[in-house]
Amino acid sequence: MKHYLKVLSVALTCLLLICGMGSEIFAQTTLADVKKNRGLNDDDVLAATKTFMPRGGRDDYFAFVGTGNSGTMIVYGLPSMRIYKYVGVFSPEPWQGYGFDDESTLMLKKGSLDNRLLRYGDMRFPALSETDGKYNGKYLFYSDGANSRIALLGLDDFETKQVLMHPLFLNAFPGVAVTENTEYVIQSSEYPTPWDNKEADPETEFETKFKSGITCWSFQDTQEEAGTGHHIGRMIKENSFTLELPPFTLGYFDTGREASNGLLVGLAAYKDQSYIYVYDINKASKLETIEVHDFMVIPFQVAIDNGVFALIPVDETPHSVKVDPSGKYFITATDDAMVFDFAKVKAALDQKTYTSQSVVNVPTLDEKSLLHGTVKIGRNVIDNAFDYRPNTVYTSAFDDKKVVRWNYETLKVESAIDLTFKPGQLMTPQGNSAEPHSNYLTVVDKEGLYDNMIPIGPARPSYQHLIDISSDDMRDIYTMSLPQSNIYGSVSVLRTTIKPIIRYPLGTNTRTGEISRYKTVAGQEKIEREGNRVHVFGTLIRSHITPEIVEVEEGDVVTFHLTNLERAEDETHGFTVSTYGVHGSFEPGKTASLTMVADRPGVFPYYCTEFCSALHLEMEGIFLVRPKGYVASPETEGEIKLTLEQLAEYKKNYEDKIVVINQTQDVINSVVTYLKDNNYQNYPYVEALVVDALDQLELAKTAKANYERYAAEGKWKDAFLWAEQYWQYQVKTADVGLRAKKLLSEEISK
Repeated sequence: MKHYLKVLSVALTCLLLICGMGSEIFAQTTLADVKKNRGLNDDDVLAATKTFMPRGGRDDYFAFVGTGNSGTMIVYGLPSMRIYKYVGVFSPEPWQGYGFDDESTLMLKKGSLDNRLLRYGDMRFPALSETDGKYNGKYLFYSDGANSRIALLGLDDFETKQVLMHPLFLNAFPGVAVTENTEYVIQSSEYPTPWDNKEADPETEFETKFKSGITCWSFQDTQEEAGTGHHIGRMIKENSFTLELPPFTLGYFDTGREASNGLLVGLAAYKDQSYIYVYDINKASKLETIEVHDFMVIPFQVAIDNGVFALIPVDETPHSVKVDPSGKYFITATDDAMVFDFAKVKAALDQKTYTSQSVVNVPTLDEKSLLHGTVKIGRNVIDNAFDYRPNTVYTSAFDDKKVVRWNYETLKVESAIDLTFKPGQLMTPQGNSAEPHSNYLTVVDKEGLYDNMIPIGPARPSYQHLIDISSDDMRDIYTMSLPQSNIYGSVSVLRTTIKPIIRYPLGTNTRTGEISRYKTVAGQEKIEREGNRVHVFGTLIRSHITPEIVEVEEGDVVTFHLTNLERAEDETHGFTVSTYGVHGSFEPGKTASLTMVADRPGVFPYYCTEFCSALHLEMEGIFLVRPKGYVASPETEGEIKLTLEQLAEYKKNYEDKIVVINQTQDVINSVVTYLKDNNYQNYPYVEALVVDALDQLELAKTAKANYERYAAEGKWKDAFLWAEQYWQYQVKTADVGLRAKKLLSEEISK
């Protein structure tokens, strides 16, 4: 409390000092003044208003972009371009304890074939789950190019739920795609390698021992409990299969939809020749498989004999190939963009209308007979993105510093925008689905070589630009920097499609979606010891960690199993033990564990790392590690006798605390009266907060009984300490109650 009052005093002093300064720094300015002072024109102001998000405003879209070699994901909004969250995917991320708490660490280790905690990932092109070719807002997938892993994220809480390592690929293309109803999540190798992990000579054994492949990971979506909205989808290894291929270098790929559903098109290269491959997944899923290194494989010759895979030789090397929203065409990112007719390609594959040439025994199809047409775009084309307007596509020409809008049905260029940078990957909201949206286009700027960019050392952030495409006159209206990232492709979905939860069912293991066996509720906190193994079952709630003291012996293996008891929204608690290198993040309802070896004696504070209330700094405890073989002496174990002066001081502290307790109770009573008078029980979220507040008072009963008993016995130190404990419960109650009152008043005023 003294610390809180000191902080308040400093804040008031600062405010008085500021108020004494010259009023000119606070002078109100007009829009004209601001424009003049900053050298802005009307176009600048218009661009700013198109991305400005007023307080209380909401972005139209959530966008997701991989950080490349950081192994994390960034969530940002459109059109504000505000960064909302970094999410650990393939790399440990300490803010949310990802790769630090036991549950996420176990998940990451299970995602390694040798139980290692890999600390790096290369993720570039994500995919959102789909229903009928449209984004359903449930899941997101990434591929780790560096470590041949694939990851599943749940969008109800924006957390990674599953990581799997491919048992055959030694590296993977860092991108994924899904079939029309997310029956399969597609991953491919990138560079060919031997699958048997044995030495092979790339000069003499390349064609015989090096392989590539395309994997269809079977996906199942289930729901933990009806009405919770908490989805538990999983990729099922046992139902998945890999297509064995010759040693191609494989690149970007995309899946068909509607009439082309079940077909996959992608990029391949072999001996300096570029190809587009076409793969019939529907047919392949019915073929005979064999087991190779604990994974089901369609042998190469079986695939060729059944006509499920072929190559289309192309003269230019595409940077990407994407399927249009209708599933009628797929288009290459090449200087002369090639628009292929999916119906012609499917017919040629079905009828085995092959050319006389083959590539490492793979049949080829004739490019010209499959084309709808070509369009000259520019120099060094990187990517395509589709618009909600019929047959409209945007293409980035890197060396020309422009984005071209054109019609792939009529094969006519419609307009272009000249840029101050070299554009890379493109994204329109929902543009990789059957239902593109919006008037926005994001463009990756990998170099960030602007005269007006602030120098920040040799390593620069990636940049992404927001282009207004709402009219024929496209405009670059915003530049966004993305730190700690090397970005490529991104995806976005209508914000309202995603249904995020705000709390977990009490005791949830958020990685599995199940109720943790370590769930602990108030009053059941305990410490269990068996030999040198110590389990601490604790709880977190404003502003208290229970238990407050954990005493162990040097060499003990200690696990803290902690449950966040909060029901209030955004009441996350962090937890760390000083100098022990562990950290966890505990959102409302979550249970997670932290394990460490007590390898050195001493007194180590543990505390909440996430600001949670005015009494945040009081949310702490002591981890006491006794030296190995320590035996307490009678002197250290005996009762400490207080002097009369000390007793008198504790008595005064106790009496002062009782005054504060009564004042706090008056606040609580007034809040309770307001809530009851306004029928709080008619508003479910308000009612949940009220239950949370009343739980705090229920927990306080023991503390109240104790301080009253010790006061009656004249044990003023114990009386004061228990009164202090009771007051902390009161503060928690008042804090939640005031939140409930505010929310109720807002609901009533609607």
